[in-house]
Amino acid sequence: MTAVQARLRALQRRAARQAGPYDAAARTRQQPSNRWRRTQQRIGRTHAHAAAVRRDGVHKATTTLAQRHQVIVVETLNAAGMRSAGGAYKRGLNRALADAALAEIRRMLGYKTRWYGSVLVEADRWYPSSKTCSACQAVKTKLSLADRVFACDNCGLQIDRDLNAAINLARLGETRSGEQSPTESGSVAGRGANQETDPASAGDAGGYETSTPHNTAGVGQTGTAVSQGTAA
Repeated sequence: MTAVQARLRALQRRAARQAGPYDAAARTRQQPSNRWRRTQQRIGRTHAHAAAVRRDGVHKATTTLAQRHQVIVVETLNAAGMRSAGGAYKRGLNRALADAALAEIRRMLGYKTRWYGSVLVEADRWYPSSKTCSACQAVKTKLSLADRVFACDNCGLQIDRDLNAAINLARLGETRSGEQSPTESGSVAGRGANQETDPASAGDAGGYETSTPHNTAGVGQTGTAVSQGTAA
């Protein structure tokens, strides 16, 4: 995606030059040229290609998770709220959050876990996965995003912030997976699915997955997949 972003920046700079100089009297730019229109078409095709690449990658990743793991834990993070403040100081983080398509990943896992007989556990956005000590379960009152190492004030444990959150989410999946059957996985399961074709196997193009599958070899394998995104 880095190459696509660089391509978009180059095309947008070219389009800005081709639009013509700004007319202060009319408060507008000159009429766009044919070259400007062709550049806009190339920008549109580049955006469409980036969206297709992103969706293909999300499909393949979610299919692999649903097939290979019996329990999958995700966090229902408020991604829009995380991008609302900071401005240019967190421009890179905001772009990464938007490009990650967190809500789309959770939506796909919702119906694919039903297809392959696994369980999706959704941790509430207020679940303190990063603030809770994975050793003694003590909860820190404050933990900023700048603190990349979790230091417990109670037992003295020092551990990577994301690893600590992953351990807590894995334990949450172990405790909640027995409380629901695979058919109850996820609050957003099943949206967007239809019954046109059989789903593709892991590694194939994910865009062909549009219906309920038959028996697959992936069902029955156990494990826990953990989201290690930024937690509260």
